[in-house]
Formats: sequence, structure tokens, C-alpha cells
Amino acid sequence: MRFNPEIRFHLPGIPEPVVPGSRLWAMPLSGKACHGKSAAEWTVGEYLQAAKDFLIQDQGRMVCQAVERLGGGHGPIQTLSIWLEKHGAFYHPLKIIAAPPGSGRASLVLNGAVHDPGRTLIETEYRLLETLADRVVPAYIPRVFGTGSLVTEKGLICFFLGEWFDNFHEFHVTRTTERYQVAVWKEDGTHELISWQQAVKIYENAAYALTAYYALDTGYEIFPWHHAAGDFVANPQGDVRLITVRGMGLLTETVSELSDADAQRLFRLLFYFLNMTLCMRLDRLDGTGPMAWLPDIVIDAAVKGMFQSLKDREVKKAQTKISDGFPARFLEFVKSFDPEQLREIMTHLLEDRHFTAAEVQLIRKHLDSHCERIREILDQL
Repeated sequence: MRFNPEIRFHLPGIPEPVVPGSRLWAMPLSGKACHGKSAAEWTVGEYLQAAKDFLIQDQGRMVCQAVERLGGGHGPIQTLSIWLEKHGAFYHPLKIIAAPPGSGRASLVLNGAVHDPGRTLIETEYRLLETLADRVVPAYIPRVFGTGSLVTEKGLICFFLGEWFDNFHEFHVTRTTERYQVAVWKEDGTHELISWQQAVKIYENAAYALTAYYALDTGYEIFPWHHAAGDFVANPQGDVRLITVRGMGLLTETVSELSDADAQRLFRLLFYFLNMTLCMRLDRLDGTGPMAWLPDIVIDAAVKGMFQSLKDREVKKAQTKISDGFPARFLEFVKSFDPEQLREIMTHLLEDRHFTAAEVQLIRKHLDSHCERIREILDQL
């Protein structure tokens, strides 16, 4: 079957396709204006062309198989729309809309990296996403369909093809008058303000999803993640997906001297829990602005989401050999620490978890009230 779709390139907010020779085609890929084009600087056009070359190689086998796995239809793909979505610290994600004959279509993401450490991270992330694919059902992370590299005149570029979550969008805290509010960002660059009552569901589900992938037997967890990076996306119903897994492992070794396996599980889960409560409250205004500390209602939701996730795993006996009554034992275990003890533990976490200096400063400012709030929530459970 011959693979020869019509391919169009797009940039968000630009009504017409981007074509070779246009001003947008020659823009720096970084999105930053530069004076005197460097030979090493990738342009938007060069990156889009490399993406096209990657997708069409081997008669488009990778993208065709992805479309079939997503149930987007069968038969030759007639059009491929390639959208350059944004510029991340490591990747430049592309949204790929593949349209076979008829009314079907499939949405994919093509993550690309033109420099290290992004090229190395692509290999790591693809392997992690592939490993975690069937660990949680239904999944909260994207399926992946293939990875590879391409040698171009500009140098090596690495890609991986994955699932795009339609109708899911980034969300960030923003400032309205004198208070914070959550804004959901759309693909066209606009945003929609939602109430904290609506936002609560998002943060609750984010904590639920993270805990679903936490390995109780080993203490391995997904980390790092950050709201400011847009790692979580949400739909209008408050459902959440985690679009990236940059790392997973045991991040705290301080319980290795404990001989009792159950005690190790409790302490490791305690460290995970306390770290999650801190990270859940960190964002940047509008995603890129000053650091922001989210209000108490966010940590209320996160604690609720985590414990609900543990309870559901106990019922399903899924993913790990969770013993009967473990969530209840963990709750009592956490309650055995007073706010001052929690504060001491979290102070050590600030040293272990590679928080930035700005994050540490913000956390320390709010740490006492944060610990008090955790105890109040736990006492209500």
C-alpha cells in the first residue's frame, strides 16, 4: 500500500498553513528572536521538515500502525496535519492529525529533541512509558508507538510517537484582581477561568493518578513532575492525564536500615505522600511567571485523591500485592506524627528532592501552616 498523504504544516493561532519560504518557516525553533542567524540554530521549517521525513519513512509504517491501534480507521492515510504546539525545556511537541478515508481520524503527538539532554531524555521517557503502559487500567499516561532518530544537515534529531489526548488541556494558576484562580489553556492560546470548586476535581485526580503508579513494594514513584511544566492536562469534566514520565525510581534511601518490610513500605509511602503535597501546591503564574503557592483547597483535594487511590487498589488488588487494611494502617501511621515532626521530615525532603532555590524559599515560607493543614485534613478522614 503506497503511503502518500497530503501533508500540511501549522502553527497555533495562524489561520493559514505554514509553507516553505514564508517568514514563519524561517523563524528560530526556540521561539526567541535572534540577531544574525546562527548556523547551529534550528528553524521552524527545518524542524517541521525533519518531522515529516521521520513520519513518512518506511512507507509511514509507524504512523499507520498507531492510527490502527487507536481505532482511527483503516486504509491509506489521506492527510497528515502537523502542528507545532509549543517549545519545552527539552522537547518541541508536534500534534499530528492523521485522517484515513471516511470520517475517522487519530490524534498523535510527536515529541522531538534537537539537542542534549533532550535527546537522551527521549530514550528514557519512551522506555518508561512503554514499561508503565499496562500497569494501571485504565491508563493515565499516553500510549507510545515508536521511537527513532534522523540525521539531518543540522545534526541528529530524536523523536518518539505517542498518543495525543484530545480535549485535554494545560491548566495553571493565574491572578484575577487580588486572588488566584485556575485557568485552563486552549490550543488556540486562549484560556478559560474555572472556579476553585471545579479545579478541586483536577487536583484530586492528579494525586489519584500519581498514586496509582506508585509501587508500594519498592517505593518507586514517578518523579520529577511539575504543574508549571504542563505535565498534567485536564478535560472539562475534571479528568486528568499525565502526559510525560521523565523519571521513576526510589528517591529516598533513608529507610534501608529498617529490617521490617511493612515498616519500610509505610515510611517510603510517607515520604512520597509528603513530597506530593508540596509539589501539588507549586505552580507558576500562567505557567511561566513567578512561583505561586496554591491555596489550602488544593492540598485538601490532593490528600483525598491519594487515599482514594490507595483504597481502590486495596479493593482491586491491582498492580502490587497490597495487603488488606494497608490504607487504614498508613492513615494511622501518618497521624502518629505531629505537625512539628512532619515539618522536620519535609525539611529533609527539601534537601533530597532537588527542589530549586526559589521553590525551597517559597516552601519554607509556608511550611508551618502546610503541616498544620495536613494534620487537620488527616483528622477529618
